[in-house]
This record gives sequence, structure tokens and C-alpha cells, in this order.
Amino acid sequence: MEKLLYFAYGSNMNLDQMAFRCPDAEVVGVVRVDDYRLTFCGNGSAGVATILPQVGSHVDGVLWRISQEDEKSLDFYEGYPRLYGKEPLEVIDNNGQKITAMVYTMNSPYKESPAPPAPRYMSGIMDGCCQNEINPVPMLQEAKRLQKEYEVRLSQLKTHKKKASRDDR
Repeated sequence: MEKLLYFAYGSNMNLDQMAFRCPDAEVVGVVRVDDYRLTFCGNGSAGVATILPQVGSHVDGVLWRISQEDEKSLDFYEGYPRLYGKEPLEVIDNNGQKITAMVYTMNSPYKESPAPPAPRYMSGIMDGCCQNEINPVPMLQEAKRLQKEYEVRLSQLKTHKKKASRDDR
């Protein structure tokens, strides 16, 4: 059975979730991708993780060895090819070795719609960070930043609606 290397940076870092979704998957180790940043996007009020190019940034995650059946399961879970696409990406292990792995990256127009993650989704990611000894702070900071942006947009919408209803009188 042919195996594929897969880089996970969001909920698929969670060992329990991956054991359920991808029973053949094996952790290879913690890796990093340079010149990308992690964020949360989607088409509603709750975002899901994606990575976007950004020079000077990096994203830590888990490198998995998965079977073709695992990949099919992930394709379904990730909403491939509508929500996420797949591409090869160079990751770097703790020894500085460069490895090419498959990664899911969010497609347009979803990646242009930043949205804070739901608490339960974020909890699964945090568990994955703890299980793999990955620093969760950058993810928490991004989620908090997006939550603040969302609250500001919501406040502006409410103000705009109140003004519009007064103007209608």
C-alpha cells in the first residue's frame, strides 16, 4: 500500500480526530513550513484553519504518513475540491531536512473571508498542539485577533442598520 506524506496545521493535528478519520495514519513528526501564516477563514461566522503565504512567517504542524484510503477520507472531511485544494509544499523537520508533503489550502472565495473559529473547533486544535508539543500561542493570538475584528464589524453593521431605520422614518 502506497503512503503519502501529509502536513496538518489545524484540527488534523489532533491525534484522536485523525485516528477516527484516518485509521492507517502514522505521525512522522512535528515540522514547520516557512513563509506562510496560519489564519481562519470561511463563509460564515465560524472560520476554519488555512495557511496563506506571508514572507517571514512560519506555521508549525504535524507531518503524517497516510494511505490512499486516508487521503479519500480527508478529501471528504476537508471539502476537497470545493473548500480546499491540495498542493505540494516543502516542510522542514527538527533536523533541518526539507521534505515535500501534500497540504490542503483553502480556495477562493473562502480564503478571502476571515472569520474566528468556533470554540469547539479551536479546542480540538489546542488538544492537537498539546499532544504534539506544538506552541499554541500563535493560533490563539490569530483567533483572538479575528474575534475582535468580527465584533467590530458586527457593531458597525448594527450602527448602520439603526441609522438606516432612522433615515426611513
